[in-house]
Amino acid sequence: ALVIKRGNLFLLTPRDARLPGGREQPLGLWYRDCRFLSVHELLLDGTPPMLLQASDAHGERAIHELSDSSGAVSVRIVRTLEGPDRLRERVALHSHGERDVRMELSLRLAADFEPMLAVRGLVQRRDRYVAARLEGRVLRFAVRGRDDVLRTTTVDLSEAPASCERSRGGALLRFPVEVPAGAAREVELVYAISERASAAGSGLSEEQPAAAGRGGAGPEPRRTVVRSDDELFDRVVRRSLADLELLRSDLDGHPYYAAGVPWFATLFGRDSLIAAMQTLAFGPEVAAGTLRALGGLLGRVVDDARDEEPGKVPHELRVGEPATLGETPFARYFGSADSTPLWLCLLCDHADWTGDLELFHELRPQVDATLAWLDRHLAGDGLIEYRRGSPGGLVNQGWRDSPSGVPDAAGRPLEPPVALVEVQGYAVRALRGIARLLELVGEPESAERARERGDRLAAALDRFRTAAEGSHAIGLDRDRSYAIGLDGPGRRGSALTSNQGHLLWAGAIPAERARGIRDALMDEAMFSGWGIRTLGEGHAGYNPLGYHTGSVWPHDTAMIAAGLRRYGFDEDFNALFEGLLEAASLLPDHRMPELFGGFPRREDEAPVPYPVACRPQAWVAGAIPHLVTAGLGLRPDALHGRLRVVRPGLPRWVGKLSLEGVRVGDARVDLRFERAGNQVVLTDARTEGNIQLSLEAE
Repeated sequence: ALVIKRGNLFLLTPRDARLPGGREQPLGLWYRDCRFLSVHELLLDGTPPMLLQASDAHGERAIHELSDSSGAVSVRIVRTLEGPDRLRERVALHSHGERDVRMELSLRLAADFEPMLAVRGLVQRRDRYVAARLEGRVLRFAVRGRDDVLRTTTVDLSEAPASCERSRGGALLRFPVEVPAGAAREVELVYAISERASAAGSGLSEEQPAAAGRGGAGPEPRRTVVRSDDELFDRVVRRSLADLELLRSDLDGHPYYAAGVPWFATLFGRDSLIAAMQTLAFGPEVAAGTLRALGGLLGRVVDDARDEEPGKVPHELRVGEPATLGETPFARYFGSADSTPLWLCLLCDHADWTGDLELFHELRPQVDATLAWLDRHLAGDGLIEYRRGSPGGLVNQGWRDSPSGVPDAAGRPLEPPVALVEVQGYAVRALRGIARLLELVGEPESAERARERGDRLAAALDRFRTAAEGSHAIGLDRDRSYAIGLDGPGRRGSALTSNQGHLLWAGAIPAERARGIRDALMDEAMFSGWGIRTLGEGHAGYNPLGYHTGSVWPHDTAMIAAGLRRYGFDEDFNALFEGLLEAASLLPDHRMPELFGGFPRREDEAPVPYPVACRPQAWVAGAIPHLVTAGLGLRPDALHGRLRVVRPGLPRWVGKLSLEGVRVGDARVDLRFERAGNQVVLTDARTEGNIQLSLEAE
C-alpha cells in the first residue's frame, strides 16, 4: 500500500489507486481517527485500468501510472495533500494511438465516516446515514455523528459530470471524454474535509479544521544531513528520515511523531517518546514538542476506567465519536508502565543535546508529578508493577502489550501484578538522569534522593536474574540472564526474551553482568540474522510470526544494539546494525515495517513480512538514524559544552561518512569519518559556535 500524510491527515491506498470499500480494511482518507473517503474506483468504459507503477516517495504526494487493457491510453493519477484539510487529485488520460479516443470515465466515490477504532474491531460498528448530494461541480458527503458533530467531505470537480447516480453514502459520476491522438485530457478533484460541532461536549470548537502538523512559529531549523560513499546505505537513511517527517503530527501546536500508519496514527506515549529519543541528533524540536504534549496530559486522578493515576504519562490519545462518547478507554488511556520513566529519560537526553535547562524549568511541575508517581510505585516491594484496572484496557502494559507477550518459561502468561525488567531499567536511567539535572539547578538534596532511588532499583534487578534456558544455556553459568518479569504469585518470566537487552540501553546493570545478556541475545536461538527475536527459538511459545512471541521488531533490536555498544560489544553492535540495514535494503522502498517474521535468515531471501504491520512506523523509522549516531559514538554533553566521539565505527561496506549540521547546544558541528584498515577515524571536524570536541577510546 501507499501512504501520504501531512500533519494529522493521511491517505492509504493500494498501489493501483483504488479504494474498493469494505469496513474491514483501513484504506481511505483519514483525519482525527475518522475515515472521510472510503471508496474511490475509476473505470474506463466500465473496466478498471491496469497498474504500471506507483510511488509515494515524496511523502505528501502519490503518483500512480496505469493503462487501459489495450495500452492505447495511459492514466496518470497524482494525489497531493496541499494543506491540513485538503487533497488535490489530478487524473490525466494520455492517448498514444494515431486516432482520437472516445470513452467514458466513471468514478465511484463514497465516504463512510467510520471511526478507526471500529475498523480495528475495538468498538461496535454502527450504521450511519451519510447524505450524498451533487450541486453543479460540487459533490458533498455529510453525516451527523452520535456526538452531534457534522463531518463533511466536499469534492470540488473541475467539470460537472454528465450524470450522477447517488446511493447511501456514495455517488457514481460519469464523464464522457475525448482524447485527441497524441494528446491528453485531464479531470481534477479537490477534496476538503471538515468537522463542525453543534453542541457542547463534542470536544471541538465550532468548526475544526485539520491542524497543519508543524509546531511553533517561523521556519524549521536545518536538520542534520548524512552522506556516505555507499548509495544503498544513503537510500535507507533517507527513507528513514523521510518516514519520520511523514509521521510528524501536531497537538495544540506541539510536534510529535505519530506511532504508525494506519492503526496508530496518533500520539502514543511510549512510541512517540522513543522515536523522539532516537532522533535527537537530527533536531530537538520534536522531542521538546513531545515532552510538552504528553506533559500536558498527565494523569490527575485515580480512574480505573482509564488506568489513570496522578503523574502518570498517557499511553494513547484517541479522538472522534467513540472517544467523545466514552465508548472506549483509549480516548485518553494510561495503560503503560513505561511511558512515565521514558518521559523523564527524554527530558534528560534533550538537555544533553541542547544544553538547555529552560524546558526542565518549564516542565518542573510535571517532573515533580512523574517522580511522585515513581515514588508511589517503588514504595511497596521496590519495583514498578502494573495491574489492569479497566476491563477494556490492556492486560500487559509494557511494549509487548499483546495477551501472550509476557510469558514464563512454559509459555504461560504472567499474572498481575507484573513487574517488567525493562521498565525497571528505564526508571533507573530516568532517576539517575534527573539527579544530574537537579544538581545543575542547585538542588543537591533532591538530586541525592533521586540517585539513591535509582541505585536501590538497580540493585533490585538482581531479583530478575535467572538460570539461562533454551539452546543458549549450553556452556553458560547459572544466573546470567534476566527474566522478562516477575508476577504476583512470585513466578519469574522467561529469560529467552529480548527485553533484558533494554537494561544495556538504559545502562542499568554493572559492566561485569552485561556479558550474560550479550551471550543470551547473540545466540542463534535469539538472533535470526536480521535482528533479535522477541522470544527465542526453542521456547514453548515460540512462533516466528507471533506478534510478540518470536517476531523481530527493529526498534527492539536497535535499542539492544545501542546497549551492546554502550558496554563495549562493538562487534555485536555491528552485526545487529548491518542485519537491519540489509533487511531494509531488501524490503520494498527500503522501508522497514513495525515488525517482521523471526524465521532464520537465508541467503538471497528477504525478511518474511508480518501480515498487518504498520508501515511506516515511528520507532522503526528512528532505528537506523539512532544506530548511525550510536555507531559513530556520539555522546553529547551540551550542558558542559562538550561532544565526545567514542570508538567511531561504520558498517563494513561504508568507507566514508559525513554528518553535517549536528546541533549540540548552540553550536553546529560537521564531522567526517573514514575507514582506515580495521579502524574508523575522524578525519575532519568543523564547528560553528562554542563546543569542545574530543575523540576518545572510552
